[in-house]
Amino acid sequence: MALFLPVEKKSAQKRMESLKRKGLFNPDYRVFEKEGMIWIPLRAGAEVEGAAEISTEPVRRRPKSIGEALAGVLEPEELAQVVNSFDLVGELAIVEIPETLVGKEALVAQAVIQVHPNVKTVAKKEGPMEGEFRVRRLKVIYGENTTETLYKENGAKMLLDPAKVYFSPRLSFERKRIAGLVKDGEHILALFAGVGPFPLVIAKQGKKCEIVAIELNPAAVEYMEKNILLNKAKDIKAICGDVKEIVPRDYANWADRILMPLPKDAELFLEAAYAGARNGAIIHFYTFADIGRPFEEAREKIARHLEKGKYEIAGERIVRPFSPAQVQVVLDIRAKK
Repeated sequence: MALFLPVEKKSAQKRMESLKRKGLFNPDYRVFEKEGMIWIPLRAGAEVEGAAEISTEPVRRRPKSIGEALAGVLEPEELAQVVNSFDLVGELAIVEIPETLVGKEALVAQAVIQVHPNVKTVAKKEGPMEGEFRVRRLKVIYGENTTETLYKENGAKMLLDPAKVYFSPRLSFERKRIAGLVKDGEHILALFAGVGPFPLVIAKQGKKCEIVAIELNPAAVEYMEKNILLNKAKDIKAICGDVKEIVPRDYANWADRILMPLPKDAELFLEAAYAGARNGAIIHFYTFADIGRPFEEAREKIARHLEKGKYEIAGERIVRPFSPAQVQVVLDIRAKK
């Protein structure tokens, strides 16, 4: 037996939203229509006028968000504080938990598992990106006490630890897009290469090209070397070091394509990238910019570091929203030498 509330069709949606806000909606049962009425499932013991018990079996439905999974579990004012968005990296989920919900970490973790049953570990953010390598402190709140995970994207496998290296799963489409632009025979410089996502996705496309991937974080380079072996990507060379030193010294006028997916201040490395470019080479320059004038701001950053006449803008696009005030953009710079 289960408790249901019959409601007229015209008011069903509004009434159901009201019941959810009050924590009275029962997600274990399906809403159904009978005799011109919409029957809304209620939690056991809910005191709602007009409700009636019906003999029916529960239908377990996977919740679509953390908030939906926690409806009726948390108080309404607590539910309003829940952050529904989270990063899924392999079998690791990285969530943000406001200070007001710190005592509810176990409930939030269980809600994540309901939304994504394949998740094995849930970790919460313990601060912003920080330090020279732009990594974030994480605390495991569910599962085995490790944040290392195996991530799969566009045919490539990547072993990584988000607590030791910078990695964004939100650039998966961009990595596939760039890989689609690569032509056989290209020399590619992947700057700020991390654990190798851009080079690995390119390599998985089967293009015959030579890729040099440079990264400053030794932990990321160690993972990248493992990932090169894991994916049998023989055309990728991983180098640990500073882009400003390595490119002008060892790869001057070498590259047909240069990737610059640095999470912050990539414009400070434009001169080094330009030094590595052949005439006509494309430099994919990524940056964060004001949502009101993203391309104008990005062009201004480029102009401060590259002389007029030595380059042209071959393309520009918004990659993704970053915050209410900013977006990430990519500008394709064609080198003129």
